[in-house]
Amino acid sequence: MTPLPPMSPEEQQAYDVALERILTFAETGYRRLDLSGLGLTSLPPEIGQCAMLYDLDLGNNQLAALPPEIGECSNLSTLFLFKNKLTTIPPEIGQCVNLSTLLLMYNRLTNLPPEIGECANLSHLSIEHNQLTEVPPEIGKCAYLSALFLGYNRLTAFPPQTGQKANLYSLLLNNNQITSLPPEIGQYANLYRLSVEDNQLTALPPEIGKCVNLSALFLGQNQLAALPPEVRQCSNLGGLYLHGNPALDLPDSILGPTWPEIQGDNKPPASPKDILDFYFSRLEQGERPLNEVKLLLVGRGEVGKTSLSRALRGEAFSREQRETPGIEIEPWALACPEGDKVTVHLWDFAGQEIAHETHRYFLTERSLYVVVVDGRQDHQTEDAEYWLEHVKKYGSHKDGGSDVESPVIVVLNKSASPGAYEVEESMLRRKFPNIRAFVRTDCQPPDGGTEAMGIVALRQSIGAALSGMPDVRRMWPAPLLKVKQRLIALATAPDPAARRHFLRWRDYTTECAACGVTGAESQQSLARQLHTLGAMLYYGDDARLQDTRVLNPNWVANGLYGLLLGVKALPHAGNAGQLWAGEIDKVLEKGMEGMDRERGAALEHYPREREGVSVHGFLLELLRERELGFRFSTVAGQALYLLPGLLPLNEPMVEEYDLGAHMKGAEVRSRYVYELLPAGLLSRFIVRTHVLSERLPRWQRGVVLGWGEARALVVTESRRQRLEVYLLGGTAEERQNLAGIVRSNMKAIHNDLPEGLRGREEIDVSPPHGKYEPVRELEQLEKEGKPVQIMTAEGSLEVAVTPALEQVQPAAARREEPARPKVFVSYSHKDTAGMDVLRNYLTVLVEAGKIGVWWDGMIRAGSEWNPTIQKHLEEADLVILLMSDEFFESDYITTKELPVVLSRHAAKQAEILPVLLSHTASFFIHPELHKIQAVPSIKCTLTAVSAFPEALNAWVLVNVALKGMIQEITARQKGA
Repeated sequence: MTPLPPMSPEEQQAYDVALERILTFAETGYRRLDLSGLGLTSLPPEIGQCAMLYDLDLGNNQLAALPPEIGECSNLSTLFLFKNKLTTIPPEIGQCVNLSTLLLMYNRLTNLPPEIGECANLSHLSIEHNQLTEVPPEIGKCAYLSALFLGYNRLTAFPPQTGQKANLYSLLLNNNQITSLPPEIGQYANLYRLSVEDNQLTALPPEIGKCVNLSALFLGQNQLAALPPEVRQCSNLGGLYLHGNPALDLPDSILGPTWPEIQGDNKPPASPKDILDFYFSRLEQGERPLNEVKLLLVGRGEVGKTSLSRALRGEAFSREQRETPGIEIEPWALACPEGDKVTVHLWDFAGQEIAHETHRYFLTERSLYVVVVDGRQDHQTEDAEYWLEHVKKYGSHKDGGSDVESPVIVVLNKSASPGAYEVEESMLRRKFPNIRAFVRTDCQPPDGGTEAMGIVALRQSIGAALSGMPDVRRMWPAPLLKVKQRLIALATAPDPAARRHFLRWRDYTTECAACGVTGAESQQSLARQLHTLGAMLYYGDDARLQDTRVLNPNWVANGLYGLLLGVKALPHAGNAGQLWAGEIDKVLEKGMEGMDRERGAALEHYPREREGVSVHGFLLELLRERELGFRFSTVAGQALYLLPGLLPLNEPMVEEYDLGAHMKGAEVRSRYVYELLPAGLLSRFIVRTHVLSERLPRWQRGVVLGWGEARALVVTESRRQRLEVYLLGGTAEERQNLAGIVRSNMKAIHNDLPEGLRGREEIDVSPPHGKYEPVRELEQLEKEGKPVQIMTAEGSLEVAVTPALEQVQPAAARREEPARPKVFVSYSHKDTAGMDVLRNYLTVLVEAGKIGVWWDGMIRAGSEWNPTIQKHLEEADLVILLMSDEFFESDYITTKELPVVLSRHAAKQAEILPVLLSHTASFFIHPELHKIQAVPSIKCTLTAVSAFPEALNAWVLVNVALKGMIQEITARQKGA
């Protein structure tokens, strides 16, 4: 026996532990031996005594070699050796003839012994993250090999032998130096997954088309110059990844998300058929450069965006130019340095603060931005930073895992009229490296002159920026360009009565087919690209939006702005911010005064109904979905909405609600501190929490929420760039619950804001001293078991951290705990009022660390909603059904959601909590549902929430049942 090298005390201890376990195992004859994570530097040769050993785990150790006695484990089936320091494998490994799985990832292997071929039953071999330069041909003897992982090595050629080609199922060769795939690749008839990413491939062999069972093909980060037509024969492809092959000239909008984005951000992959159709249609049906770009002019009101748009297009300056009330989109032909012309679609946004809330829905990636500021109010740097943060958030996309930000030009407008002014260029360039230029302009020509200041320089800067945007001159298949032209023609028809400002999906697909674009996947892909270009708006495959999924951007934007401006001028019954559905015609007519009638901003373009689509209902749904307003009542059978951004500016009088007394008597104080207070911050908060502010004061800068007997006053202080929260009354638990609701909604709003505009949460740790400390720092101190030091008039004071944090969140919720039960809510979008109430009870449980929760309102804009819903439905531990006639009339619920829910319930994989919102016979006659206990009840009789007497709170009973079920599920999970 070779003597062991000297060991440190720690190494000797690990060796002794391993030896003891091995000898015990040899006596008992157990099938599995776990020696992982011990810190072993050598394995006792006594391992050879474990003749009956079936599974051996040696992962996460420091082994540099294996003893030859490993070959005496003749029954070994699974051997884990990942994350060690192995430089070689003993030839005796070939004696392990029953070995099925061998994991060798993250070692230092430069070769494998030829004897590996004697492991006749090997089916899974992983050697990723080593230093292999070749694979021994004897691997071909492993007739049952189905998974071979060789990524992150130094291979320069495709392995010549990889077992019986008919059995290989998954082959990973990513991150090597392979230059080509051999024609023999076509013999892998059952290959399901092939990864050759991050290699040096220049071509694919035509034989790839014979891999008809291939489902995932990873070819990113290579040097592919072309694709063989035979690749289209891989008809079962579910994922095709070609990112990082610039010679293929495929836009990211076609390629879709990368694999890391799909894994990390839960994004659906692009359709392989879309990718291949786009690529080959350019070859088969001709192509030409797109030569188009979307340019967005953003900035506050009255900075001169419209005058800049006119000046760029060669129109004369007008002293009578009105501020843009909505969005105006104008085409402009720009002669570029490359000698061609690019059609620039100039988007001129309304500058009023109430309009800022909607901008984020029209800011798109792969666009050019012009941020316009002026120096009249001496905050031009802050204004520039505010809009640059928006561009960074909404104008970025991923390319090969890296963030690519849209280019920006900062325009210092009105530089002549008020006198020269400055911005902090160096700081802005450091924070926003996507800035391409700073340009000084003044659209008003000097007395006696005709040329506006700086416009020539601005045109040159725009042309230079376009030179660095590859998507602008991307080659497009002729049929796709035909569809784009056709859609534009429909929206701009000479006869206003014939203009189509939205298309039902079936009409859009008809237009596509007429232009030669067939197949649902290709049509959806084109819709997504046109959305990015700004030629149309596309709402995915979401049938819930009344089938208005292909839209003229002007029509949508100006419809929204028309409602906002109309309600501001003509609120229902004189009540600020109120919109009655019965008055939409009158409101739109008022709000659209001064808008461009030729571009979809005329009342006749917004009828109550057209082609079977409720146009007014669509606009109202957009108001609610974009958190601009909420439905709070009904008048004469029609909905009454409140738009918080248009509420009165003045706070309530003392006799209505004593805000001063509330602030002074607050038992818990917190706040959010901003560098720049985001537009619409409180308005969105009021929309999200409106159920809790019923019959309580609301105004433009503040709101009072109620939870039991507790009250929260939430106000914005624009001068101090803060949002303040004051809690008083009720029990400590009620205040804690209410604080959790505030924090959860603020967190959701912050997640949708540019990172630089998100607030810092602080809490007053020692009322009434007003000593606020950042919550994040307090949580860190709590983990370290340290108090926080504050300064008072009496001197330095140490304050315990946990009691302060406990005021806004239970301590258990701040600890890392096992997975919490996942709750899914199934409901009809016509029952959003009930969902709004339930959401607050769910939020309390989330903030207390009791559950994770999901409903379809959490789908990110631009996501494919059906696979997202199905994924969360399959993962749910508890499904809440908000039942009503509308619930059972929803085709999606009854055909897509309920069958999955009931199937998982029957298999005891998920619990169901049926909540009867309003009486519906469908529940009582449903063959499976009516057997499940529903809530709420009065004296043991199931009673709809809508039928509860005013003195009783049905939702409290729902919450009691919900918490009971959560406790049972949690107990079962812990027991498991």
